[in-house]
Amino acid sequence: IMPAHIFGTRETLQFDIAPKDPESFAMRQVDIHAAGTHVTATDNGVYVPSFLFTLHRTLKSFRNPARFQPRADIFGDRGPVDIHRILADAPDPSPDPGDLPDLWAFLQFGDVTLRVLSFLIPTAHGVYLSCETPSPETPQQPGIRVVEVSVDALARTMTQAFEAVAAEYEGDKSSVS
Repeated sequence: IMPAHIFGTRETLQFDIAPKDPESFAMRQVDIHAAGTHVTATDNGVYVPSFLFTLHRTLKSFRNPARFQPRADIFGDRGPVDIHRILADAPDPSPDPGDLPDLWAFLQFGDVTLRVLSFLIPTAHGVYLSCETPSPETPQQPGIRVVEVSVDALARTMTQAFEAVAAEYEGDKSSVS
């Protein structure tokens, strides 16, 4: 049996990839932690083709220089929690963020992260990962967790997870070439 692969840190972004299941080549157990939150606690079964595609697409989006440009013209000197709320379209008397929620959206890695609202938020002081998940105890009051991140470290972690899963997947990988 192959050992599990662990990439990154739980405080920022971590992928804990279970050994390949010999019974199902298209599914894989992947636990994802972001900003100290176990974002796949209720569902960690990824469909490998979708997971590879979304990881690949996210890594390609990192090449867009606009992704990590702070927007003081829209957000002023607001901090990452306030910007997360604006991007999440929370009730707040704030400016229209335009297409920025799509540009800064993060953790869109398939069905396992559908319940997670997450952004990579560039500010004048750094890039922040925000993560909002419903809590089983208080599902109506999700908490927003924010941590400063290194874009290079995130890219390295995602690349390692991508390469580990892709190397052990025998199906069609044409969507990520």
